[in-house]
Amino acid sequence: MARTAVSAPEIPSPAALAGLVRAIHAAGVDDEAWPEVLDRLRRHFDAQAVTLVHHEFLGGGEVTLYESTTGGAGGLTEHAAPNPWFMSSCDYQPGRVMTGDELISTPALRRTDFYRDVLQPRGLLHLLCGVVDQRQRGAHVLAAYRAEDAPAFGASQKAELALLLEHVTLSMRSQWRWQEAHDLAHALLRLSDQDANPAILVSAEAEPLHTNPAGSRLLEGRLGLRVDGGRVVAANPLERRLLAETIARVAQEAPSPEATRPAVLTLAGAPDEPGIVVVVRPVGSVFRRHAGGTRGLAMLAVRGAQQRHDPASCVFARQFELTAAQARVSAQVFAGQSLATIARSLGLSENTVRSHLKQVFQKTDTHSQMELVHLHARVCPTLP
Repeated sequence: MARTAVSAPEIPSPAALAGLVRAIHAAGVDDEAWPEVLDRLRRHFDAQAVTLVHHEFLGGGEVTLYESTTGGAGGLTEHAAPNPWFMSSCDYQPGRVMTGDELISTPALRRTDFYRDVLQPRGLLHLLCGVVDQRQRGAHVLAAYRAEDAPAFGASQKAELALLLEHVTLSMRSQWRWQEAHDLAHALLRLSDQDANPAILVSAEAEPLHTNPAGSRLLEGRLGLRVDGGRVVAANPLERRLLAETIARVAQEAPSPEATRPAVLTLAGAPDEPGIVVVVRPVGSVFRRHAGGTRGLAMLAVRGAQQRHDPASCVFARQFELTAAQARVSAQVFAGQSLATIARSLGLSENTVRSHLKQVFQKTDTHSQMELVHLHARVCPTLP
């Protein structure tokens, strides 16, 4: 007796699904594109509904990430707890594609409250699902639902979903990595925003990439720095080349404990105001799309007469064993104050201030106020 040959399910050619695959990967960088992707999947599988959900096996909770429905087939998430298709978490291994009758037979499904209360009122019966990812407590699942009077999903639809599921998984994981990095970056930038001192993140070409509120005020007031032609430059034209070269050099250095100590510049401030101290530190590199490659970054931390430095918490004072009086004088010199101003604020004579400053010079092996300021900026880790 001759055997009837059983042909393997036909797997669609990649060219036939090229447009859908491109749309899936595009959604990995554009969260708002997923509903359109699910619309296309629903039409492709001739389904009443397609959902991308995260199902919690403990407690049966479910969150719909995206969905596409027609004919009143929505609202499945609120009934996730009694769903018999999720009876065993062991079935939901990453990359697995299943039909509903592989999880529970159709006759047994029809005897459940889930069928009577949820599926039957919506005219649904047939399921095809693929596991995008599984974590300890739940799984991300892409599911397509067909009407009760429609044919069940077969081997060819399983093969198609298996092919597409790989792309959905890659796209979702790419989106999760991007979202994690994005959220972490913004959390760190919010810390910078709370700093009362100006901080400006720039590229090696001095393009401003992020500026905290204090930095924005400084740039807007052109207090030693300004933005010109899309780049951060020194407000004094004579100092622009020095600043640009320093940023370009420092941005190429790898940030590490063993890295070269930060560069420190003193730039002219506003008229009738002392100059500002700019500490330039390397902070790594970032991929720049418009440049087609990575570019080094640097952080400009600005100190000037408008900022105060607490001598009580200053490592510089402890490292060089400054007395309390010497530390107060050094801190005010660092803030750009004149000796007369320091004398008035501390209630001392200018001669006494000069005496304290001379002792600070001796302890730190410096020979001028500018040299002292630059050393202070390099040593003190409390500066941004």
